[in-house]
Amino acid sequence: MNHRPVLGIFGYLLLILALCLVLPLAVAIFTESGSPHETSEIVALAITPVLASTGGIWLLRRFGRFAKDLGRREGYAVVTGGWLLATLVGMLPYLISGVLPDLSDAFFETMSGFTTTGASVFGDPGREIELIPHGIQFWRHMTQWLGGMGIVVMGVALLPFLGVGGYHLVRAETPGGAVFERDKPRIVEVAREMWRLYLLITVVLVGLLWLAGMTFFDAVCHAFTTMSTGGFSTHGESMGYFGAGAQWIVIVFMFLAGMNFSLHGQLIRGRLHAVTGNAEFRVYAVAIGCVILVGLFAAPFGDSVEHHLRQVAFQTVSVATTTGFATADFDQWPAIMKLLLLGLMFMGGCMGSTGGAMKPARLLVYAKLVFRELYRLVYPHGVRPVKIDERVLEPQTVSNILAFGSAYILLFLVGALAMALSSYDPLASISASASAVGNVGPGFGAIGPMANWAHLPAITKWIMSLIMLFGRLEVLSALVLFSPWAWKK
Repeated sequence: MNHRPVLGIFGYLLLILALCLVLPLAVAIFTESGSPHETSEIVALAITPVLASTGGIWLLRRFGRFAKDLGRREGYAVVTGGWLLATLVGMLPYLISGVLPDLSDAFFETMSGFTTTGASVFGDPGREIELIPHGIQFWRHMTQWLGGMGIVVMGVALLPFLGVGGYHLVRAETPGGAVFERDKPRIVEVAREMWRLYLLITVVLVGLLWLAGMTFFDAVCHAFTTMSTGGFSTHGESMGYFGAGAQWIVIVFMFLAGMNFSLHGQLIRGRLHAVTGNAEFRVYAVAIGCVILVGLFAAPFGDSVEHHLRQVAFQTVSVATTTGFATADFDQWPAIMKLLLLGLMFMGGCMGSTGGAMKPARLLVYAKLVFRELYRLVYPHGVRPVKIDERVLEPQTVSNILAFGSAYILLFLVGALAMALSSYDPLASISASASAVGNVGPGFGAIGPMANWAHLPAITKWIMSLIMLFGRLEVLSALVLFSPWAWKK
């Protein structure tokens, strides 16, 4: 592996992060939050971009000219290392300001932000979410928005000289593998299109939430964490703090954020048949619809029919899209609903969305493989190719999907074991691991929707942070760096 282009790209990423930190610094300077950390946050948000830009300039002077010489292996190193680098830089405002003085807490919160997991260490008495100063609160939500579409994808969009070399970066990082071989010659334009659409929908959502009664600050923060399917909120009650209108708007946009972003373009052009004809979208929509239907009968009844429907729909869409907002304590719901919501944590949003987890398309492939094997048991010499939307999947694609599933389950078991060794009960251990690897946020029991993750032992926070990262990078993109073949010349 050639380290020089990797370090060159890191230089550009540091400069991009430094520029992004200017916005929360401006928020800190021009707003008052009444937080005891108000003064220290300005210092923290001023020092961090200076450090990031200094490091970025040094790396660019040494290695910037090599950045375009990027191969496949270097691409994986940039993506995994880039996310770790972003987390190390992103946690500095927490540490310097004293908002989160503990290193494991600051790393966990920042990793949870960039990976759009939404698991938080805030919420205990004395560490209420509302006490976070506005500048750092804005940065906290901004980490999720940057991580939603991918910080490295943004880098490719801003650095046209990468050209085809940027394909390796985008392919390794893009949520759900939205970019395929046919996009290689125009990869920079693809990255720009994705970010333009992402920005446009975010701006529309800000306006709608503002009209629904949120303050402009809350509207921006929740638009960031809705479109990224992140789930951070400015209030301890999450979206339950806001009115019915805002909740219905967020339900719709969470559902949209969990769709393949290429289908958004079809919707904008009025091609509804292209959306409803997509096999993965049908699985996604039907799964959510079925769980909502069961929830209407199984979940505790609300104050009215509308309130009950809203509560069930909100929790179901939030979990299915791996957003993690909550308006009700679904940890108190019947066992059947917990089981169904746990299943949705494994399904997640569609390929090419900002949602996490395994993706409906992969689950559809697994189901088709089972039926193919059943067919072969009866007709040993029969040929039954695996098709998605009338497209026959290549054996290499099927192999990759099977490898991903195996690695995903192994990572889930590691997380569950780490939680169990930390003395958590089976339900909390299983749901916490499913939540971390799927980038969901809340689970059940000790880490339920009305609880937080602050009580985890430090070592468990570090383990779960890495599991969040591996889950966000689709497991194999991160694991490949631990293989000997990635480092051989």
